[in-house]
Amino acid sequence: MTMLSLIVGNVGAGKSTYASNLAQNTNAYIFSGDQWFKTLFFPDVPSPPSYEWALERTERIELQICLEALKMLARDIPVILDLGFFAQKQRTRVMTYFLERQHSPQLHYLDVEKDTRWQRVDQRNTMETETFQFHVSRQTFDFCETLFEPLEVEELRGAVLIEN
Repeated sequence: MTMLSLIVGNVGAGKSTYASNLAQNTNAYIFSGDQWFKTLFFPDVPSPPSYEWALERTERIELQICLEALKMLARDIPVILDLGFFAQKQRTRVMTYFLERQHSPQLHYLDVEKDTRWQRVDQRNTMETETFQFHVSRQTFDFCETLFEPLEVEELRGAVLIEN
């Protein structure tokens, strides 16, 4: 079975860096939700920004990425989904989508302390490092803290746990 990895973690956990390293080691293709959002919707973000507006577009991106990932998997190309997977509902939805299509995704959970994550985000904002897609303010970072749902015990079974 062709590798299908779902990278899970809160803002600044190192998901994109981890996905990049995993892709190099497995010759996998990465689908990055942030890249798609930046290209397709970032220029149209309302002022003030709206979480509901962003969530609707993020869900559309997720669906299209899943469709594209199926095409890659059909060609035996390993796939990494770097979509954040903040909510348990989203993780379940995507896992179910692929399981119903005879693919077995593996969760990779990056569990990193809040202070470490903020330092990374602040550095990425300042240096515009390789994984920089757009500026993440402290307010946005703190808001995302309220959204992220750590993996449940059932989800942790079979998951790759990364603590750094």
